[in-house]
Amino acid sequence: MGDQSNSLNGSQRQRLLITCKHIDQLLRDIEATLNAATSKGVFPSYINDIGPEQREEIEEQVAKLRQKLLEVLDSQSLSPGEPQISAAHSIDVGLTFIEVAIEELAPRYMRGYGPVSEPGTAELHGIMTKLQSVSKGFHRYVRELAEHAQQH
Repeated sequence: MGDQSNSLNGSQRQRLLITCKHIDQLLRDIEATLNAATSKGVFPSYINDIGPEQREEIEEQVAKLRQKLLEVLDSQSLSPGEPQISAAHSIDVGLTFIEVAIEELAPRYMRGYGPVSEPGTAELHGIMTKLQSVSKGFHRYVRELAEHAQQH
C-alpha cells in the first residue's frame, strides 16, 4: 500500500472507499450494458449501436478509471477487499428463481388470470415440461460446480 495520508479521518476514508466501490459498480453496469447489447437474449434491452472499435475504447476507458480507483485507494492505504459471494452460488439462486417462475405457469396459478380450458391446461403443462427439462439440468450442473468449488 502507498503512503498513508493523514489529511483524511477514518470516516472520510470509509466514505472514499464506499464511493470507489460505487463507481466500480457503475463501471460493471457499463460492462453489463456492453455485453447485453451483444447478447442473444430473447428480450433484448439494448440496441447494439456500439461498434467493435468503440467497444474497445469504452473497455479501455473503464480499465483506466479502475486503475485510478486502485491508485486512490492505495494512496490512502485502503484495500478493495476480497470477493465474498460465490459465483456458482449466485447462479444457483438465480436458477431457483427461474424454477419458481416456471412453476407459476401451472394452471392452478394461471387461473388467477382467467379460466384455463382443458387444452390450455395441457398446453401449460407442455410449456412447463419444456422449460423445466432445461432449467433443472442446468441447475444440477451448477450445483455440482458449487459442490466441487467448496471442496477445493
